[in-house]
Amino acid sequence: MTDHHVHIGQFNEIYYDALELFELIEKLSTKTGVTEIRYSSTSSCRDDAELLRVEEEIEYALNFESDVLTARPYLWFIPRYAEQGISVESAAGAFDYCGIKLHPAGQNWNEENPKHERALRGIFEWADKNEKSVLVHCGPQKCDLPTRFERFFAEYKRARVILAHSNPVKETAEMLNKYQNVFSDTACISKEDLKLLREKATDSSKILFGSDFPVSHYFATHIFGKTHTLEEEYISNAKTQLPSL
Repeated sequence: MTDHHVHIGQFNEIYYDALELFELIEKLSTKTGVTEIRYSSTSSCRDDAELLRVEEEIEYALNFESDVLTARPYLWFIPRYAEQGISVESAAGAFDYCGIKLHPAGQNWNEENPKHERALRGIFEWADKNEKSVLVHCGPQKCDLPTRFERFFAEYKRARVILAHSNPVKETAEMLNKYQNVFSDTACISKEDLKLLREKATDSSKILFGSDFPVSHYFATHIFGKTHTLEEEYISNAKTQLPSL
């Protein structure tokens, strides 16, 4: 099974080392059934984010070797790169990325800005041409509703779109049912919302496992006051989102 939503790098005041996280997930694979992860660097959220710095993190993460767990990177493309004149094609060519991540709430994507619009279209064009994924952060705000980039879902049918967090459920289910190439993940979803999504989705196999690890641990311990370890958090995510556990 694949965990489609893992992070490495700087998140607020904590730095998450890729190899340490991968080794932990590898150790837990017999309990969770996770044999592949797809990850991106939260260092892309820094105010001073630079592509070169993020590429160094990805290069380091690619040193991970395992007979149990496969780790594949996402390119987290941000408006700052577009404004610097960095093309999607050139950035995506640096490594064998499994796809590209978009975070409309975390970064201010503005389709009225020609550079932003060109980059957004370039992301879906690249994914379509290479039959790769686009992982789109979704939420209840207008800027990150699952329907925001619908025009691209319809046009680029070979791009595999994953609506991260499946939030809100209603709009997520609409996109799952309308487009064959649209999927969603379970990152940070509640048991109640996951049950509702499965009921509303015509094909529940399009709901993919995603943990949002270790960001989920950061929020659990720093915001909600829990005291569990990284290992306990990953197991907790799996139990919440995988009925078989």
